[in-house]
Amino acid sequence: MKHVDTIVLVEDIKVSKEFYINMIGLEILYDWGNMVIFKDRFSIHQANKLMPEQEINKCIHAGKQGYNNLVIYFEVEDIEEEYNKIVQKGVKVIHGITELPWQKIFRIYDPDNHIIEIGGPHF
Repeated sequence: MKHVDTIVLVEDIKVSKEFYINMIGLEILYDWGNMVIFKDRFSIHQANKLMPEQEINKCIHAGKQGYNNLVIYFEVEDIEEEYNKIVQKGVKVIHGITELPWQKIFRIYDPDNHIIEIGGPHF
């Protein structure tokens, strides 16, 4: 078995797709309407459109999908430049750049309040 994709459920696929393209800078590999797979194999899916809908909707709730129980991690070459771009775009910042023993990071929220961690190069 091998890991292929991580699929994050979202309330509004259009809003989330625009966020990940315009705010994070991801590029689309596949766009099937209710599901988008980006080139790095990160995927988003409209929560209320998982199939088979009758069965899956028994365990999927409506509304925002993030519960501060998932961290989506991306790496960048220049953490300060990326942080400044994110702030200028008006993205909701959880905390600014923090230096950890292994790298600098900052965290933001996506439209569903999933936590996104952006890290610079490892020390």
